[in-house]
Amino acid sequence: MSVHSIEHITKGRTMRMGSVRARLGITLACAAVMGIAPACSTTPRKGDQATVSSNARTNTAWFKDNVSGLDGQLGACAGYISFPSVGQYGLGITGGKFGRGAVFNGSGTQVGWSYINTASAGLQLGAQGFKMLVVFEDPATMSRFQEDKLTGNVGAVAVIAEEGGSAAAAFSDGVAVYQGGNTGLMAGASVGLDYIRYEPY
Repeated sequence: MSVHSIEHITKGRTMRMGSVRARLGITLACAAVMGIAPACSTTPRKGDQATVSSNARTNTAWFKDNVSGLDGQLGACAGYISFPSVGQYGLGITGGKFGRGAVFNGSGTQVGWSYINTASAGLQLGAQGFKMLVVFEDPATMSRFQEDKLTGNVGAVAVIAEEGGSAAAAFSDGVAVYQGGNTGLMAGASVGLDYIRYEPY
């Protein structure tokens, strides 16, 4: 076989591989736009539940240490969700959030599990991650969450820096949301309440 033939075959294979990669990229981008993330149940696997609960409590303590007035807000609220780690992915201008957390009532007793999986708009590039705390102001809002009936977005998300010094966030339609901890947080990011699911403990 001539050198010219070998070069032609090699070039053809390279072009086909490039086409496959391009199609894969388009597929992943479409999945992000549609809000598709790896399937995941709301309740952690039995062997992971103790770890998730412990991490959620540690996460709540972190927010209390870094947000002035949060301890009092949690003491007066109907309940809250503590997400120790929410992964955030992005392709171009559309991405999504996914994570699992523990649900507590106003007295700090765990009553269930929660999972967030939502498409979101914003200038997101690469993978990021952050802690999150969702606080429910009153029993009616807490009940809507437990019945998977919450709707809309919380746009006034309080972004908490590692050095602390932040004040407690105001409630918006009975919900206050805090994000913090890890790097690369986006100011003004919104959280879609429709995609936060609950399962009893």
